Amino acid sequence: MVDSSITKEDVAGRARVDRLVHTEPREALKLARAIRHPWYRCQSLSTVAAHWGTAAQRVEVLGEALQSAEEQTEINRIVTVASWPLRVMASIDADATARYVRRFVKLANQEPHTLRRADALFALADSISGKSELSGLVVPSLVDALLHSHGWRTDRLIARSLEMVRTVLPEQLASLVAHHRPGSKKRRLEESLTTKCEAP
Repeated sequence: MVDSSITKEDVAGRARVDRLVHTEPREALKLARAIRHPWYRCQSLSTVAAHWGTAAQRVEVLGEALQSAEEQTEINRIVTVASWPLRVMASIDADATARYVRRFVKLANQEPHTLRRADALFALADSISGKSELSGLVVPSLVDALLHSHGWRTDRLIARSLEMVRTVLPEQLASLVAHHRPGSKKRRLEESLTTKCEAP
């Protein structure tokens, strides 16, 4: 569904931040803060924090980005775009990231639509997938959402989630693959599980 509140100025603002951040990061930060739509402001602030500032400055900007994410009204959109600043924050301050991750997992679990919940949790888990201690905070809820969701989008998320689940919750791999709809893609997933299990 297209968000009708997004304007050309929001999109253009994000594009300008992307161009400026490498040469004029302070100007990019000023532009990012001025973007009206919270989704685009969150993304742009995250971009600035990924390229500029001391650790303390970056965490401050990422805090602004997360506040922007929470200005939205739909749970899945809040959690999904919050994955942008959390991806950057995970390499700067693991403790702060963990606090935010717990908060957003709790919020995502309130999303009644299981596919939207799974999609948001996947974005969150993917943003911190290299940090197993953080992934462990998200993957159980992601698996639960996937097992209660159905359809081709769920199948796609299952396939994309398997490596994260393998790292954090390997005992759920078989259940996820079994939940995938029948067909050639499911057979390939089943074969990959068997191959991984047989590898020395």
